[in-house]
Amino acid sequence: MSMSRIYDHKKLLSGYDTILFDLDGTLYNSDQFYRGAFEDMAIWLVQQGLQAEPDTWVDCVMGLKIAKGNEYKRLIDEALTLLDMDMGLKNRLLAIYKKHDCKYLCLDPDERGCLDYLHSCRKQMFIITNGSRQLQERKIKKLELHRYVKEIMILDPLTTVGLKPDPVSFDMLRNRHTTGKTIMVGDRFDIDGRFAQNAGIDFLGVGFHGN
Repeated sequence: MSMSRIYDHKKLLSGYDTILFDLDGTLYNSDQFYRGAFEDMAIWLVQQGLQAEPDTWVDCVMGLKIAKGNEYKRLIDEALTLLDMDMGLKNRLLAIYKKHDCKYLCLDPDERGCLDYLHSCRKQMFIITNGSRQLQERKIKKLELHRYVKEIMILDPLTTVGLKPDPVSFDMLRNRHTTGKTIMVGDRFDIDGRFAQNAGIDFLGVGFHGN
C-alpha cells in the first residue's frame, strides 16, 4: 500500500499559515538519488576492471535497499560480500556516493504543482532536513526549491546537536519568523512525526514508498 503524496493534500495544507517540509522521500522520490549514485559507483568498478558490466552492482545494491530499507547501515558491506568483492573498496565507494551530482533528481509535476499552488496562496514554507550539508544543498539546488521556501534548515549530523526529532530547530525558526498555525510534512513517522509531536504542531505523513 503506497502512502499519499503532498498534492493529495494541497487544500488541507492551504489551511495552515506555515508548512514545514522534510526533503528526502517527501518532496522527491529518493530512489532517483540512490540509483544515480549507485550507477556512479558501478561505472568506477567497471573502469577498475572489478566488474564486467555496471548493472550487476546497481541491481544488487538497489535490491538490497528495497529489501532492507533506506536506513540500513550495512548496504555497501552486504553488496560487496554478495558479489565476493574486497571490503577495502567500501571507503572509495562511499566517497563516490557523497560526490554524486544528483543527475536524476527532479520534482514530479504533481509536487511542483502543489508547491506552486501553496506559494500562490502566500503560505510560509520551510525545509527542515537531516543530512550532510554539502549533499543536501546539492539536492535542493538541483530541485530548484529555493524559489518556494522562505528558509532551509539543514541539520548535519557532523555539526548539529539538535537533529530531528529534537524540536530545537523549530524553536530557532520561531525566533526568526511568525509561524502561526503550523504543520510538519514528512515521510518518516519516527522522525518527522515525532518532531511534530515534540514541537506541539500538526503532522502529515506523505511519501513515495510503501507504507
